[in-house]
Amino acid sequence: MTDLLSLSTLRTQFRTERGAVKAVDGIDLTVPEGETIGLVGESGSGKSVTALSAMDLVDEPGEVVGGRVTLADAALAASLLDEFDDAYVPYPSELIDAVAAVASDLRAGRRVADTPTELRGIAADLAGEADPADLAGDLRTTADRLANRTDPTDAGEDLAAALADAADGFVYVDAAARGRIRDGVDPSDVDVDEGIVDVTAAPEAAVRRVRGGAMGMIFQDPMTSLNPAITIGEQIAESLRLHRYGGRKTDSWLNGIREILPKAGGRDGDTEVMDEVVRMLQAVGIPEAKQRVNDYPHEFSGGMRQRVLVAIALACRPSLLIADEPTTALDVTIQAQILDLIDDLQTEFGMSVLLITHDLGVIAETCDRVAVMYAGEIVEEGPVEEIFANPSHPYTYTLLESIPTEDKDRLTPIGGNVPDLIDMPDGCHFAPRCPWAEDRCREGEIPFLQHGPADVEHRSKCVHDEFDRSVYGGDGVAAETGSDVGDPLVEVREMRKYYQQESGTLDRVFGTRDPSVKAVDGIDLDVRERETLGLVGESGCGKSTAGRAILHLDPPTDGTVVFAGEELGSLSKSELRKRRKDMQMVFQDPMSSLDPRMTAGQTIMEPLKIHDLAEGRRRERVFELMEAVGLEPGQFGRYPHELSGGQRQRVGIARALAVDPDFIVADEPVSALDVSVQAQIINLLEDLQEEFGLTFLFIAHDLSVVRHISDRVAVMYLGEIVEVAETDTLFESPKHPYTRALLSAIPEPDPLADTGDRTILRGDVPSPIDPPSGCRFRTRCPSVIPPADLDVDQERYREVMFYRQRLESDDIDLDAIESEVRIEDESATSAVADGGEHRILFEYFFDGPLSGEARAAVAESFEHLKNDRRGKAEAVLRDAFESVCERRNPTLDGSDHPAACHLHDD
Repeated sequence: MTDLLSLSTLRTQFRTERGAVKAVDGIDLTVPEGETIGLVGESGSGKSVTALSAMDLVDEPGEVVGGRVTLADAALAASLLDEFDDAYVPYPSELIDAVAAVASDLRAGRRVADTPTELRGIAADLAGEADPADLAGDLRTTADRLANRTDPTDAGEDLAAALADAADGFVYVDAAARGRIRDGVDPSDVDVDEGIVDVTAAPEAAVRRVRGGAMGMIFQDPMTSLNPAITIGEQIAESLRLHRYGGRKTDSWLNGIREILPKAGGRDGDTEVMDEVVRMLQAVGIPEAKQRVNDYPHEFSGGMRQRVLVAIALACRPSLLIADEPTTALDVTIQAQILDLIDDLQTEFGMSVLLITHDLGVIAETCDRVAVMYAGEIVEEGPVEEIFANPSHPYTYTLLESIPTEDKDRLTPIGGNVPDLIDMPDGCHFAPRCPWAEDRCREGEIPFLQHGPADVEHRSKCVHDEFDRSVYGGDGVAAETGSDVGDPLVEVREMRKYYQQESGTLDRVFGTRDPSVKAVDGIDLDVRERETLGLVGESGCGKSTAGRAILHLDPPTDGTVVFAGEELGSLSKSELRKRRKDMQMVFQDPMSSLDPRMTAGQTIMEPLKIHDLAEGRRRERVFELMEAVGLEPGQFGRYPHELSGGQRQRVGIARALAVDPDFIVADEPVSALDVSVQAQIINLLEDLQEEFGLTFLFIAHDLSVVRHISDRVAVMYLGEIVEVAETDTLFESPKHPYTRALLSAIPEPDPLADTGDRTILRGDVPSPIDPPSGCRFRTRCPSVIPPADLDVDQERYREVMFYRQRLESDDIDLDAIESEVRIEDESATSAVADGGEHRILFEYFFDGPLSGEARAAVAESFEHLKNDRRGKAEAVLRDAFESVCERRNPTLDGSDHPAACHLHDD
């Protein structure tokens, strides 16, 4: 299989006052055509810098200081030869790669006994090739010098200089094309069957042809990656005009302003460009794309913004897509949608994907091969099934052991920290943290060894052929969670938290008629002594608001919260302040919840001062707390920016423990952490619960973590609790369709796991300002209950309900729909056999045929809709399709496993 992207001995460094940060330190990586390659590792391992280096996007003070990035694309190579006079390189690309690898080894001081023979062999291969720079002579000279025991570093420097003179260009072509050029044909006139572009050697003007055209990239944070001042359509059209519709212009401020400002009469070819924009938005699942091209990023949900980034990356049909943490900030349900979308588009467009993530479950489900990166190096690479079944580098094995799974009582985090990338240890960079490290691991260059079957490319940068896994993970005792759970400590009844919408000063003084945001809308919840209650749900469901309201950090609008027999709402401010010693919170983002001007010690000491505790021995108390949460005494005087993510989270936990509380609300305490640091924090919370008898409300959207740490789980959707059960019961026998969808969307860290029955939820969470009637999940529910007397299958009924929702929200543009369907299939007058005169609408809203009464009702509604009788269309649909799910709101009963769903009504 042809390698589309090749990174050869790539080195990227960042200049600092302390020295060069070796973010990428000589990696080799290939992405074959049509495959998905995963790049995984802890934060700071160099994954994102590798992606930026591949697209030549590293900014000052960073620089690619060595190695090559090449892209195989014959059409692009031919185009660049035509456009740039100095692009052609008269040497074979693979030969230049071989010489570059030898030069890199020599410059690093690595002398191999057969290097002179290798260099003479490469020189012999140049026979019959054009050799204007006499590279063959330089190779033989270097071979002679090495044979005479010349310093390999000096020889490597000279060889690298000779190579730079020889490869004075950036486009390589196949042997036949090189032959025609030797015969006198101009490079711009030859037919290129195989072409390779050296991205690292190309000038910026040529690299711009590569970015967005042949290579597309999805960046990590969609909100910061999209321009808030430009419409979605224009941001996609910009890429199309630049790469596919001849819109490239000289870089200048004036041309930049011209691109942003609208043009009188529109742009040349604008209709064709915007039709293509609509096609791309439709391909990534944006409904009514023609209507939404003029929307701005803030008008899209998080999942929709990520889809827009996918559309921008794929607008020019690139052969390679680089996805840098494309799902890190997304809920598990939206993550499943985006990964499913990328997989479908990869199949449709036939592209390759380089997927960068720290989520091993995502890697297992989506990738063909995986490369594991640590401290700037790739330490293991192979087929995903082989890596997960037979991890052969200790780092890969310890990463996998850090993942929470149902059969682990105790997680095993990796000890220590990622090394300083300025002054890295000799030998294996992982040796200081490796349980199997030996003296030979700490000296010299560590070679790659082949592992597994002979016919499988599985290499590991480790001196061990194998290591004794039985010695790892045996320390520590599993926390006895759930064995001594007591009576309810916190009792929440009909708690509501509404936020009034205000648009100005007058609204704050006189009030506003706008409806409230119903963030939490009447929840009942008990948290028992010494238990961990998990609270899960998608972003925006009200989890964090509920946690703050329970603690009265943001007091409830209505309802009661009883803590240890005392109703918190009845307390005065001074009484509530005293009570706060017993109730604390660990916040989601440790960086934003810590004062950057206070040291770790000052932060932990602050609550002691506020509550007049440990007077006379506060410093000693702080050191006791730091020891309890695993912080070193030397970190007392460090500021938040000088601590790692895990250390900052430990400071937040120590601050919460300082006043000796009974109850802690932990709001997403591990969501921003690597899997190993996550394991450390989870173990710490379990140990502290066992030692101090703590009670936790653990808020999270990572259900794997929740399953590991929680005794019971409450599932929340749009301000309401929809299901509560013991953890094992909930995961083994979920009742509510929303819970089942959440659980099915969890990425399995097992490439052989069957995910064929996964539920991919459609649509977004409705607005909490005007939630749906009846069951709030009914607008997305795959199991919504049809009328008993209606003959319609579940999938078609779900599509009918989506159509009804769009109609009732006045979100249907007939012109846009007709345009979209015709763009998709200009001639399909009979694409849906039973569509009749409403063929386009049937095709747009339904993936299969309707029949009988259901089809007649929908057809009648279409007729009303076309004649601008929306009210009558709604009435026809309501009469024919109204569900019990929308008429009546299901409630939780008093059983051990209640679920607010009509499917479980007695």
